Amino acid sequence: MKGATIPLRDVIAYLIWRHGCIHPYRISRILVLANWMAEERLGEPITKFSVEGFEAGFVIPEIGEIKEKVKSGEEKCIMPNEEKKCFEYTCNEPVSIPREYAEIIDQVYEETKNLDDISLNRLVIRDPRYKKLLERGGFR
Repeated sequence: MKGATIPLRDVIAYLIWRHGCIHPYRISRILVLANWMAEERLGEPITKFSVEGFEAGFVIPEIGEIKEKVKSGEEKCIMPNEEKKCFEYTCNEPVSIPREYAEIIDQVYEETKNLDDISLNRLVIRDPRYKKLLERGGFR
């Protein structure tokens, strides 16, 4: 799989399609944790994205770009659910991603699904790799 990172939009689509309505905040934390796990297991991240933040938290600007594409009508499958304050996947099954990546995403989701937002954020920001992630500006 060396060098075969998946487009961020496809990874997000898979995550939402597979696990249902997910808030962008939680998506961002799951993506970081899944990329770290992929680096450990496969020697590379699943997808590339920017990370902007400080020691207490961060954002993934590309998730904001997806929100803008939804507003403009360019993105037709990832839709906000205003009532539940989350993203939903409204199309048929998204582009498939390699099984080893899907397994990592699913494992991270399962391991974190019962954490509240504060605990999930702490899991990321207290990891020794977090400071380096900020310094690099994400997974590139």
